[in-house]
Amino acid sequence: MFIKTTLGVGLTVLCLAINAQSSFTKLGKQGYENVVVRISDDVPSTNCVQIIDRIQVMMQDASNAMCKALDNRAYLGNVTIMVPLHWTADGNCVVDSSITWPRIHKADFIVGQDHPVYGSRPFSLQYGGCGVSSLAVHLPLNFLNEVSAKGVAIAHEWFHYRYGAYDEVGINGDSLYPNGYQITQTVASILPTSCTNVPLKGEWLGNEWQNSYDNNNVTSSIMFSTELPNINRLCTKDDHLKAPPTKQNWLCGGRSVSEIVYSHYDFINHTQPTTCNQTRFSVATVTHRGYHIVLDVSSGMAVNNLMEDAKFAVSHFIWFLPDGLTVSVDTFSDSYSQVQTPIVLNMTNKNLLLAHLDDIQVTSGSTAALGLALDNAVRMSRHQGMEIIIVTSAQQVPSNFSVYVEEFRRNLIAPHILALSVQTSKLFSALARDGWLYSIPTWTKPSMVPGTKYWNPQTWMIDIMQSVYSRTRSYRAKIEERTVLLSEWTNGTFQLDSPATNLMFSFYPLGGGFSMNFQTGSLVSPLNEECTILHINENLYPADCEITTFESGTWSYFIKVKGSSTVRMDVWFEANSISPIKVESWTNSFQNQPINWANERVIVYALVTEQHRAVSGLSPVVHLIGDNATDAIISVTLNENNPSDVIKGDGIYSAQLINLPRYSTHFSYVLEILGGTGTVDTGIFDGHPSAGSLIPSSQPTPRSTSFNRYVYGGSFQLTQPYDGRDVLPPGRITNLAILNFNSNNATVELKWTGPKDDYDASSSYYIKWFTITGEEGGTPGVEISYFNGTIQPLPGSLDKMTYTVDVPKSNKSQNVYYRVYGLDTVGNKGQASNIATVYVPATIFPIDPEDVTQLPPALFWFLIGLACVCLLLLVAIAIAFVRRLLDARKRKAMAADWVQIGETTLDLRPPNGKEATRKSEPEVPDFHANSTPSPRRLSDDFSTRWSDNSYSAGSDIYQQPERIFTTARIETPAYSGVHERPPIRPGLPTYSFGDNRASNASPPMSVTPSPKKIPPPPPQRKFFPYPPDKSNSENRTKKTLRFGDNDETPLASSPSYLASQLTKDNLSYRGDGQMPKSYSEQTLTSASNSSLSKFGIILGADSEASLV
Repeated sequence: MFIKTTLGVGLTVLCLAINAQSSFTKLGKQGYENVVVRISDDVPSTNCVQIIDRIQVMMQDASNAMCKALDNRAYLGNVTIMVPLHWTADGNCVVDSSITWPRIHKADFIVGQDHPVYGSRPFSLQYGGCGVSSLAVHLPLNFLNEVSAKGVAIAHEWFHYRYGAYDEVGINGDSLYPNGYQITQTVASILPTSCTNVPLKGEWLGNEWQNSYDNNNVTSSIMFSTELPNINRLCTKDDHLKAPPTKQNWLCGGRSVSEIVYSHYDFINHTQPTTCNQTRFSVATVTHRGYHIVLDVSSGMAVNNLMEDAKFAVSHFIWFLPDGLTVSVDTFSDSYSQVQTPIVLNMTNKNLLLAHLDDIQVTSGSTAALGLALDNAVRMSRHQGMEIIIVTSAQQVPSNFSVYVEEFRRNLIAPHILALSVQTSKLFSALARDGWLYSIPTWTKPSMVPGTKYWNPQTWMIDIMQSVYSRTRSYRAKIEERTVLLSEWTNGTFQLDSPATNLMFSFYPLGGGFSMNFQTGSLVSPLNEECTILHINENLYPADCEITTFESGTWSYFIKVKGSSTVRMDVWFEANSISPIKVESWTNSFQNQPINWANERVIVYALVTEQHRAVSGLSPVVHLIGDNATDAIISVTLNENNPSDVIKGDGIYSAQLINLPRYSTHFSYVLEILGGTGTVDTGIFDGHPSAGSLIPSSQPTPRSTSFNRYVYGGSFQLTQPYDGRDVLPPGRITNLAILNFNSNNATVELKWTGPKDDYDASSSYYIKWFTITGEEGGTPGVEISYFNGTIQPLPGSLDKMTYTVDVPKSNKSQNVYYRVYGLDTVGNKGQASNIATVYVPATIFPIDPEDVTQLPPALFWFLIGLACVCLLLLVAIAIAFVRRLLDARKRKAMAADWVQIGETTLDLRPPNGKEATRKSEPEVPDFHANSTPSPRRLSDDFSTRWSDNSYSAGSDIYQQPERIFTTARIETPAYSGVHERPPIRPGLPTYSFGDNRASNASPPMSVTPSPKKIPPPPPQRKFFPYPPDKSNSENRTKKTLRFGDNDETPLASSPSYLASQLTKDNLSYRGDGQMPKSYSEQTLTSASNSSLSKFGIILGADSEASLV
């Protein structure tokens, strides 16, 4: 035996968690509980306190960002920081030793050195479809040490990791998710690929979009950018943009990130927080101390010699465990027994323990004591920090089995269950929800031919238990398995592709027995160092090497036996460095739940890396074996370009299993890479690895050596056996685009590449039947079918398709979103294609006469008559309204009490203390004759105010009171051609109203009622130019109006008339400052307040002069 590893050595763990479903994280009232941040072994303990502090600050910021984006519905409630074991030697790095549940393979976040390709940016690799969790989030140390805020960036990765949401940003040059796009229209501009709550501001610098500094009002989406200052929200259904070619739109059918997040099982029928509290932190270390093995010895284990196979597999597993680990063994049937209490392994007690295992015998009892065994398993996990391995073929479980299921979940136990029958797999699937369920094929391949592949229950259990070690402890890679016929001297070679710290070489007989007698054997290194092959017990022959470092290269083995026997030869190696090529594999089975093949495909994934760099150019093969012996073994090749893997160049290979065995429901598989070389990208990728469709290789470097890998541990279940029906739809169309938009005839021409059948796995059948749908912007979520039928490819092509469809009619501008679905010959419908968007300007489309419903003639003429009556009624109402308005305006116009001309107010009241005597006046038109006082104006000061020209109550006689016109000084109007108004001079003439000389007030004017009654309203006055001939009878009562300081100062007929004269355009001062001597005409025009106010003149009257 050659393994010298102690407990503190050989803890190089997997660089990537296999999938998020194995996490212990769950959402409750206190936020997300049991979140694990693991610090990698390659991080030194120097400044460990500062590193832990920075992690706490960083994760608190991430929690706050998550809380804001998810509207207080989720945050990081409890976070455990798991430090490397060697940190505990530093007295400054204090850990809580009572915390035993965290596991290295259960980490949600991994803190380590900068990635050799992706640098210091945080990242998570997304491989699956919409809603599928990514691999664990990587947080490089340099990212941790940056000063800028980290919360939004980590929340961005959490949405990848937990909810399977995608980025909403484009990549320059990406074939599927470019950084710019156009919506087809007459004048199309290039828009940045994004999803924001308001339009993004910025400009194109060449092919790169440069955000403006003025984007402070952009708050969404976190999946678009983590660099804008106020980004803190997700795009919702209301503000989500379907047109941009984002990864989120393409792979999630145009649904927003918030829709994907809230459809996650965390938010369905689960209690959620209503407020976000501070995150609680604890610090622990790797508490894995060993393995507690629970072995079923009930009567079911006697079938097909399963008991012996199980004991040998357990002995093989224990023998190759490193010294220093703790191991315990329990058995159960109708009674419970502790075969081995916990012991720390060393060379001495290993042999004793294997001897105890040989003594175990199968019983005839049932599995009634399973509950006691599970109780002790819980204690071993909680108090000893041990992994639980259960090997069983139980056909029934205790009636209170659900209690143990909850106990395992409550104590965060992820068991490894090797189920040796179909019924066992069904019974234990609930217990393995947070762990792993391995369905072991219990039938044996009939023929065992040296040099060919051969599996039986014993080989499966041995290899799966080794995969448990690799998954939970350190990377242990199997590089060789052979079926060899040993006879006399047998020799051979195998290749070790990387230096190793441990090498495990062994062989054991196949077929339940052997007829050989082992003599001697050795293993020789490339440096001619020799290792001795030991005979441990009847069946196990390992090599024991006293070598510190196992060199890479060709190793040789030499074995001498008497007789002959067909044996299985296995070689594993371990390495504490990161140099080996690592291969992990998993399926899309969620939480070990069965897959319904009728509506869900089965996908196998594999990740291949070397020093954290993706290895491309390989051809991994999956050998699939079902539980029914009549089913043939199916082999499927994985590739990098399979559509089930959403990113190319990330080192992830995949295959969709389209031809499953017909009679099995439980399957196990082994992934095999033989003679692989591949290429490794030694360059740097300056971008986010999950944003685009491809991680380009800047410096692809071919590997110099070939390698082999055998990866066990993959398993899945079906709800029912596959019956051979064609239920697999065509592949998804991913390049739908607008070829032409004709706005004149409202049509759009689409183009796309037709998929192949069976998720694109068919080698020759191209799809020719398609359904084309459109979704209008005004009715989101409603798809209208525009075509459903056969489309022939373009001439000279097998898959290039074009088709012209109508654009929906609308009288408003809108986006129309087109999708295409492929259908195979039996009607299986593929996933919706990406969205192609066309912008349709607002257009009034002509009405199709056939679409117009014909009304009955009687109803038609009735509606016409009704419309005419309504029209006449509206006209009558309008006329009445206008007349009422005009009447009101006239009443208002006649309510003047005073007149202001220029800067002088004309007070129309008589002088205080005396009665002015009436003198004879020249005749003026008397249209107010025979007027009587208005009752509502009969007051003490009635005679001192202007009439409001209203009608008296109960009388149609118009009222005109007596008035006295006082003097007023007249100045140039404001609009005069004189730019500056001259100062008021003493010599400026003062004009009087009436026939008095200047500066004398006019006497009261007596109006004698006339017997003639004039009905209201009064006739509009008309004034004509005074002709030279005063004998004209029509105008003989009119006087020539003159202004001046001579003795013939004329009568100014009224303030309104005087105002109209003053506002004439030809009014100006003479050179000597005097007013003009005369006017050539004295037409009295109507004036309104609005027209005179701009000249500084305010009249009480509106459109009619009220004074004569």
